[in-house]
Amino acid sequence: MKILKKIWSKPSLRGGIIGVIICLILFLFNLLVYFPLVTNDEGVISQGALIFPLVTGQAFPLLSIFIVPYGLFCEFTEPTCVLWSAGYSYPDCIPWEMEGTQGCCQEQVMQPTAACDALSDKIGFIGLTVILFLGYFLVGALIGKYVWKRK
Repeated sequence: MKILKKIWSKPSLRGGIIGVIICLILFLFNLLVYFPLVTNDEGVISQGALIFPLVTGQAFPLLSIFIVPYGLFCEFTEPTCVLWSAGYSYPDCIPWEMEGTQGCCQEQVMQPTAACDALSDKIGFIGLTVILFLGYFLVGALIGKYVWKRK
C-alpha cells in the first residue's frame, strides 16, 4: 500500500498511469461501440471510419499485419513458383506441379514458413501495442508534470 501511495504522489507517474487507462478505455470504446456502429450489414467499415482510431493510435496494432515487414525475423526457406506454365519446357525449367497439373516453373522465390510468418505477425501486433501504451504513458507523464508545475 505504501508503494502505491509513493507512486501516486509523483505527478508524472500518476499522469502516465492515467494515460494508459485512457488508452485502454479508448480501445474498449473502439472495439465495443465505435466499430460496430460504423460497420454495415455486410461487415464492411464505411469510408473515413478509420480516421478516429488512426488519430488516437488505436488502429496501428490492428493494422500491424500491413505495417510489419513480411516474414520479419524469419528465414526464407520455402520455395514458391511465381511464374508457371503448363506443358511447356524451357532450358532452365524447374519441374513443378500446381493444382494437380504438371508444368514448368520459370521463376521461383523463397518464402518463410507459414508458422514463422504468423509468429512475426503476432510479434508485430504485440510490439505496436506496447509502443502505443508507452506513447500514452509518456504523453500522460508529460501532462502530469506540466500540470504539477503550473500549481
